[in-house]
Amino acid sequence: MRKVSTAWYWRGTDGLTKEIEARLREAKVSMRAGSTPVQARLWWEKHISPALVAAVPDDDVVGTVEEVIRKYEADELCTIKRARTRTEYEGRIRRLRAAFSKMRYAKTEVQALLPGHLSAVIITQHLHANRARGSSANKDIQLLSRMFRLARVRWGLTTFNPCEGVEYLPETPRDQYVSDERYAEIYDAAGPVLQCMLEISTQTGAREGMIFDIRIGDFDDKRIELRVTKKRNDKGYITKAYEMTPDLWRALTRALELRKKNRGGAASLPSDYLFITKQGNPYGKEAFKTLWGAVRKKLGLAPREITFHDMRAKAASDSDSDASAQELLHHEDVKVTKRVYRRKVPTGTPLPSAIGGRGGD
Repeated sequence: MRKVSTAWYWRGTDGLTKEIEARLREAKVSMRAGSTPVQARLWWEKHISPALVAAVPDDDVVGTVEEVIRKYEADELCTIKRARTRTEYEGRIRRLRAAFSKMRYAKTEVQALLPGHLSAVIITQHLHANRARGSSANKDIQLLSRMFRLARVRWGLTTFNPCEGVEYLPETPRDQYVSDERYAEIYDAAGPVLQCMLEISTQTGAREGMIFDIRIGDFDDKRIELRVTKKRNDKGYITKAYEMTPDLWRALTRALELRKKNRGGAASLPSDYLFITKQGNPYGKEAFKTLWGAVRKKLGLAPREITFHDMRAKAASDSDSDASAQELLHHEDVKVTKRVYRRKVPTGTPLPSAIGGRGGD
């Protein structure tokens, strides 16, 4: 560490730490560690300590799943740019570490047949023991599989992936459809800012995070561009353009007026966030929980009885066709749209009586 003016900076001083520094810089991690010794120490513990541990593992760690996890933390986790995604992966790593870190991994497929090594059977048993959180448990093991693919093709630790052949848990798509009447109740119970977010989501199918990410320069009276972070390019997202409608324009301009009541909201630049809290900060997951929690409490909703993500499904369900819903939600495969998001019960007109023949005059 070295102090420059009022800030602390870190740099590598030998072959190993210089390699770690180069990797962090590639991942766009700033070498500014903080303005106080405490902040600098916390920065070091977050970025440098795991990389050093992974590079020089303990003798009792070599050959165990912990070795693979540490390599992933040092080599991959630091490259994830979005804080929310990185936090999600850290949670998955904690669960994987608790379940498998002390187990030995097989170096080859032949060694995998020997007792005492992590296998597809053990992983499948773990999945079924966690079937109450099926979707999340599946994603944990998908991350573990990713770690072993890297261990095989990048780090040369093994030629065998124990996650191949795993029996994943079946995932039943959520089927909650929010009717127009129910939506009106939710809208009336919501505060002004959440009302704007509800209108944007039910009209465009935008996810919660896409709405938080709207900037003032992203829209005018002709169109709006939303950032789709689930599909990434070199910027970390792609944009989806929508034509402006009177209802959508009403929600966006109302949000602009509400923004002026918050700290710093009166003065705005095209790059500024549309939705900010009273303190002038962009909306995030925790701030949004407060808005949605107030609606749940007012309507007496159970934790997952209705979620904000159901508004995205309402937009898809209310679309004219599967194809238009797919286009609205920006899905590559219409099967996903149909299976997960088209939730309205289909209706039809009964046929005439067959007595006398339906085709008769």
